[in-house]
Amino acid sequence: MKDSLALIGFEWAGPQLRAWAFDGEGEILSSVQLREEPVAGHADWAGRLRYHLSEWLGTAPDVPVIGSGDVSASLLKSGGIQLNAPLPLAQLPGQLGMAGSIHLVPWIGQLAPPDLTCGAEAILFGLEDANGAICIVGQHTRHCVVEHGRLLEFSTEITAELRDLLLSHGTMSLQAPGPQTFDMQVFKDWIERALDTDDSPPVFSVEAAIRRGALLPANKAAALAGLMIGADVAAHYDPGDEVLLVADGPLLEAYGFALDALGADVEETSAVEALQDGLFEIADLAGLLGED
Repeated sequence: MKDSLALIGFEWAGPQLRAWAFDGEGEILSSVQLREEPVAGHADWAGRLRYHLSEWLGTAPDVPVIGSGDVSASLLKSGGIQLNAPLPLAQLPGQLGMAGSIHLVPWIGQLAPPDLTCGAEAILFGLEDANGAICIVGQHTRHCVVEHGRLLEFSTEITAELRDLLLSHGTMSLQAPGPQTFDMQVFKDWIERALDTDDSPPVFSVEAAIRRGALLPANKAAALAGLMIGADVAAHYDPGDEVLLVADGPLLEAYGFALDALGADVEETSAVEALQDGLFEIADLAGLLGED
């Protein structure tokens, strides 16, 4: 791998750090994924990153390293260039920031209402000629509108994070921790309730249903996830909308069902693959791979 290695791309988002080794054509030679403290918990996150890359590769990388995610918050704190939507995504390769020798993809901001892409910009870049409504799903969900390569507007929802917080603190928390059973029918039922915008139930309805015996306590997490995902989808899309859903695994299935139930015209693609493509293409266009 060492002879063909041309680029290291990585994303550090929340407690997850993942990286990919690319050859000069953009093919992935190797990858690594591990749990780490969030970037904010490291006074020297760049040093910690270099340590992990050296452990993974067996030696310190002697090729360019480009990253996205929470690490790019350092560009805002250092007074770096601030990019705001509407913005041609083609500007990103010319606006990379630096943290030591590490190249960082800058976040794109929005002024009204205030918002930040927080890593979604690299995914959008990897979607090539995608146009229209784009729903990028992860720990946070970004609802974006792109036209002819320009990010016009976006909205960040912390749906999955809010669900986790509700289940761990306060009135909705799992007071007597017991096994939670993911019941797909329960999940779908609560999605469909949330999609009825004329009579959408409040979040507390899940707790009330349990206390009244209408919902098994073991299905609380499934019901709450369905309710919150359904409400998220209903707030941003209408029946008949064409939506590109960018996600992986259970989140792809969950949001795909919600959008189908709404009556949207859904196309699906992988968020991880879009991120990989985005990091490589940005690096290539920024000249990090040398002359063709």
